[in-house]
Amino acid sequence: MSAVRSPAQASRSVFVTLGEYLGPYKAHADVTPQIIANANDLLTRVNKVYALYVADGGELQTNPATGSVISGSGNGGLRPRDAKVGAPNSTHKDGQGIDTYDPKRSFASWCIEHFTTLAENGLHMEDPRWTPTWVHLQSVPPRSGKTVYIPNASPALAAAPKKWEDMA
Repeated sequence: MSAVRSPAQASRSVFVTLGEYLGPYKAHADVTPQIIANANDLLTRVNKVYALYVADGGELQTNPATGSVISGSGNGGLRPRDAKVGAPNSTHKDGQGIDTYDPKRSFASWCIEHFTTLAENGLHMEDPRWTPTWVHLQSVPPRSGKTVYIPNASPALAAAPKKWEDMA
């Protein structure tokens, strides 16, 4: 598995492009000017947080299925309204949510330890116990308004290290 980080990339400011975010849906009818504006706003915030993570020594992993740091097999970025993946009102469908490939849980741990950085950048994160191999970030607050939130009432999909529970 290749890491995105290298000495030449440590100062990168773009880790996910709009094209990568739109993925297989670039030409879909749901890709409106508003969706593109939302996605650009999201990616500005997310790429800044990725840069801070890399500057702290973190390594973003490339997902073999997408060829980028976006998780899943094509639905970790934008999802069309009729997507069968995810919640009916998912932020992915509005261009305001992204899933970061994180099988080693290193980015999730960093985010939990730096949740104030997420808040300062207008990002919210699903509790990593519900996202066992990815990190979901979104540019709009959940109903709870919390920076790190539990996405639904279903049981957690993964255990969390004690420090996550104490911090979230």
